[in-house]
Amino acid sequence: MNVTAISSLKKFHLVTAASTNQNSLSIVPTGLDGFVAWATVVCYLKVFDLARAPVLGTDVPTMTFMIPANVPQRIDWGVETCAMKNGLQIAVTLNPADNDATVLAAANTSGVEVFYSPQSGV
Repeated sequence: MNVTAISSLKKFHLVTAASTNQNSLSIVPTGLDGFVAWATVVCYLKVFDLARAPVLGTDVPTMTFMIPANVPQRIDWGVETCAMKNGLQIAVTLNPADNDATVLAAANTSGVEVFYSPQSGV
């Protein structure tokens, strides 16, 4: 990820709570540049290509990434970004199924730093 003084790259920081940790990062076309994540229990980062908040258990994630327990993960698409045509929404759940909406327990903390580039707005 290349950050310059004129870069449109943004960063979102999340430390999970006892919820599905849904977050709206962008409601315009956005490039997903990468992320760094960690967890104390295996959990799943779900990425949605939507211009609205996802309905967990109904909306199908565009991508799901496993975050292993006690093994930090780093995903970087390099010079290219992963195009989200509608927007960028995320959630963190306990299980990998597309229709899963299981919340993390309060003691099961995880965190993620998401790097993204909105095409306009936000």
